[in-house]
Amino acid sequence: MAAPLPVNILCGYLGAGKTTLLNRLLERQDERILVMVNDFGDIAVDAALVSRRSADTIQLSNGCICCSMAGGLFDAFERALDLRGRVDRLIVEASGVAEPRRLAGIALAEPDLDCRAIVAVADPQSLAERLADPRIGGVAESQVRGADMVFLSRGDIASRAALRRTARLVAGINPLASLHMALDSGLLKALRAPHDARSFSALAPHRDHRHLFASRTITLASPPDRQRLLGIMARHTQSIHRLKGYVRLPDLPRPHLLQLAGGMLSLEPAEAPDAPFLNRLVAISPDKHALVNLVAELEQVRA
Repeated sequence: MAAPLPVNILCGYLGAGKTTLLNRLLERQDERILVMVNDFGDIAVDAALVSRRSADTIQLSNGCICCSMAGGLFDAFERALDLRGRVDRLIVEASGVAEPRRLAGIALAEPDLDCRAIVAVADPQSLAERLADPRIGGVAESQVRGADMVFLSRGDIASRAALRRTARLVAGINPLASLHMALDSGLLKALRAPHDARSFSALAPHRDHRHLFASRTITLASPPDRQRLLGIMARHTQSIHRLKGYVRLPDLPRPHLLQLAGGMLSLEPAEAPDAPFLNRLVAISPDKHALVNLVAELEQVRA
């Protein structure tokens, strides 16, 4: 009889740095890791970013698995278990709005899965602002509250004051969680620890938060040049909480990956994605009017 497959659940608010941490784990290559990626929109950009490094990838798109895709998650777990002989561990990268308590419950319900530590990734440059936002603060808090361990991302660019402040915030929300700022032996050891089902998340009721967020897929039929596109995006860095997609711009010789996360905008060269991914963006915001305004600006450029 095959041993249960260890599974870690990776949570964190939109743009916190989950995919970056996941890719760094995959680069270690000391385990064969199967990755399950849940993109909130209908373009599986995060899955494309990790598929080249993982042993295999299972994509769950167009919905938050802890609200609307529970049945699909059970089916995906079955697919993962079929690969047990080829992989050593499953890591589920949940969407940026997923709450870990329900995901852990689904994993614990499957006897052939061994639910290990739930990881919450927190951006020290934006966590305090997210927690204070009455629209989405409850989601950000539940992710920290339901975790066994919290990883502070962007430690190379965040100030020491921001790191200390965020560490205090995390400890105040979930004093049982271990805190990590580097991918070191301590973090790897914490990943292997079993999930504590008695965590602070048990004190809070599950909320269906689908109504809190809007997602929009934007097709760039005639993409603007680099300067104009970045100018448009810069005006929306506060209202759009996450944006990502591959673009081919008229003044750049190769595809680039455009991302907006934690108020920070980036445009970096990327390997050419499959055709359906090119010049399509997925944007997520708690304000649906912000998405309408962004689309309108991009359409004006095309006109």
